[in-house]
Amino acid sequence: MEINALCEREEVKNAIRESFPDVHVYEYALPHVFRSGYEDEMKAALSMDEVVVRTIDELGFLKKNSYKGHIIGDTYLYTMNSSAVDSFRSMGVYRDTLPLELTYRELKERETGESEITVYGHVPLMVSAQCVYRDSHDDICKKKEKGRAVYLKDRTGRVLPCICFCRYCYNVIFNSVPLSLHNLMDEVVSLKPAGIRLYFSTEDPQEACAITGYYRDLLIKNIKNAEFPLKEYTTGHFKKGVE
Repeated sequence: MEINALCEREEVKNAIRESFPDVHVYEYALPHVFRSGYEDEMKAALSMDEVVVRTIDELGFLKKNSYKGHIIGDTYLYTMNSSAVDSFRSMGVYRDTLPLELTYRELKERETGESEITVYGHVPLMVSAQCVYRDSHDDICKKKEKGRAVYLKDRTGRVLPCICFCRYCYNVIFNSVPLSLHNLMDEVVSLKPAGIRLYFSTEDPQEACAITGYYRDLLIKNIKNAEFPLKEYTTGHFKKGVE
């Protein structure tokens, strides 16, 4: 089973690639928001061997430009059942990512052999076009290509990490606690997916490498008594489903 890493930060991507040559790191992911006017800039994706796609518009963009590489559908391209999987396959999607909303019981009834399952990552709660940085810092937009990290506090006192993708002028607000299925890997393995997905958004390189090493040892070396690097985590909907 493959171990795949999808990283929002370039320094995290480079650190994992250098430290874990047997972990596959996705080189290029299209934005969470696809707007007209960005087509020329996104044509860089056409030269890549594989591209992670997050919206149906981006899939149409690749097909319109006769993209020949592997298209990896992110979890936002919903493949809730086998019919949806077949539909995306007919549109050229090489591999899909299992929806985060499906439980283990529901996933057992779905074909998973050509899919990836996300076992770690802060789950996005909201994608917003309103500039969170400008509103919270009373600052003008400087269009920083690499974006900014901002932390918001909700009414319960939870701190929500947010990434401002300034290059494309949108923000993603993430859950304060990351999803992690490390204690449920027997169930994950029993689904026989093509690979597991580690999604790194706000993590720094050291933290991302610690988590990658943990999952690598768990899957490849079968080390089950190691301590997980983080104290707080959630198993999401994998067991309890959507309420």
